[in-house]
Amino acid sequence: MDAPATVESDTSDDADASDEADASDEADASAEPQATAEPEGTEGPEGPAIADPIGPPDNGVVESSPPHRIRIKLNVAGEIFAPAGRDVPPVRRPIAVDARFDFVETGSDEPGRGVTRRYRDAVADVRVDDAVRTTRLPPDARSLRAVLEGATPMPSLETGFLTRAELDLLETPFDPLLLDRLLPEGPVTIGDSWTVSADAVAGLLAIDTVESGDLNAKLVEVVDGRAEVKLTGIIDGAVDGVPTHVVVEGAWGAAASEVDGDVILTAGIANLAVTIQERREASHVAPGFDVEARLTVARVVTEEQGDTDGESADYTGTAERRRGTGRPGFVWHRDAVGRYDLVHDARWRAIEDGPDGLVMRYVDRGALVAQCSITALPRASSQSPPTIAEVERDLQRSLAGQFGRLEHSSEATRSDGVRLVRVVATGRADGLAFRWIHYVLTDADGDRVTATCTLEDSLEKRFGTADRELVDGIRLPAGPESGAETAGDDGSGPDRQARLPQESRTP
Repeated sequence: MDAPATVESDTSDDADASDEADASDEADASAEPQATAEPEGTEGPEGPAIADPIGPPDNGVVESSPPHRIRIKLNVAGEIFAPAGRDVPPVRRPIAVDARFDFVETGSDEPGRGVTRRYRDAVADVRVDDAVRTTRLPPDARSLRAVLEGATPMPSLETGFLTRAELDLLETPFDPLLLDRLLPEGPVTIGDSWTVSADAVAGLLAIDTVESGDLNAKLVEVVDGRAEVKLTGIIDGAVDGVPTHVVVEGAWGAAASEVDGDVILTAGIANLAVTIQERREASHVAPGFDVEARLTVARVVTEEQGDTDGESADYTGTAERRRGTGRPGFVWHRDAVGRYDLVHDARWRAIEDGPDGLVMRYVDRGALVAQCSITALPRASSQSPPTIAEVERDLQRSLAGQFGRLEHSSEATRSDGVRLVRVVATGRADGLAFRWIHYVLTDADGDRVTATCTLEDSLEKRFGTADRELVDGIRLPAGPESGAETAGDDGSGPDRQARLPQESRTP
């Protein structure tokens, strides 16, 4: 994403520079694991199909291969929970998920390009209590790239950006890009077992790290050139800085050849079926859960190119997708009434999004580093944007007794004509030293947005320039403003998030 160029003047001495998937008609995901691949051109078990070989694990390059049709089915049942306060039991709610994916995947022989996935369908029905929410990949996001960053599959569009809901929809355990990391490093014999590497396990289970435990594979039999392999494991790891406990049991099948009593398993796992039990603690950005998931994956060579009806059609919702050079690790968010939109680093996670604004937390390698609130203000009747002095005054007044001193103030005008005023202040809250970085953005039509980042002063270096990168991704679109026009001081100060809540501090 290219940030608009800015020209900045500084007042401080040290200025900061689909069709419905037919997979749902096939075998249920809860069936016994199928370790035998179907012949080309036949329907496989409902559930994810596996991707082509990914090449050497150390570089994640996908070898060129014929297209494969991949079908995935995921069923989840259990409960989610969130803390209700000190000395109060967590609030628990039942949850059930029914998700299915059907796409054609084509590898690339170009380094770093990963695979191209063209979805016929990708949909999840999530039921919490008696409320059901359906998320489906829209037509303009059904052709995308998927690459590996380490052992993490990262989907992205070529000329646009995915929303957080779309990214969450596409994240499943045992992503096809990683399946061939279940294979042994060399020949084995029937009855042999091997351990999957910890890095691969973290990626396969869609968690951040593995602290202890193993995922083990065992060759059970070879029939007509097809191997059946059992998969078992108990893993303790972490996600977003909190513990998770995972138990895995299942099976997968792949082509095999026998030479002098040895069995050689070739790349290209054809199908997989696993049951995953996971208990994950609540984090700074997500509730905890205790669930059982049943996942099936099927992959078969196909002559399809994966064309999707409506793939290039205009987006049919009320919002137009943010366009630009897409890249992994960035998320698109649009204000509910279209007053602004934002492309941001995926480490920013939304925890509130409503009429009062958007609140996000910046989580880096499991640690909570900062919190930011973004609020769209009513369109200004005056074409004069606020001065640095006015923003400084509003910030100081908003912080009240927490305010210590002003550290820095500056203003800039971006190449798109948006004017930014940035003011940094330090002070104390609940006995700790804090830093507040406050922005006011104004465009030529009087559209305005404020953004306030709050962090402990000790985390300044770790936070780096994350505030500037976040604000650079904000776009103020032209169009009717939903709020009434007002003049003068109307809340451009950061009152809503002047104090970082006790429970959201970095441990």
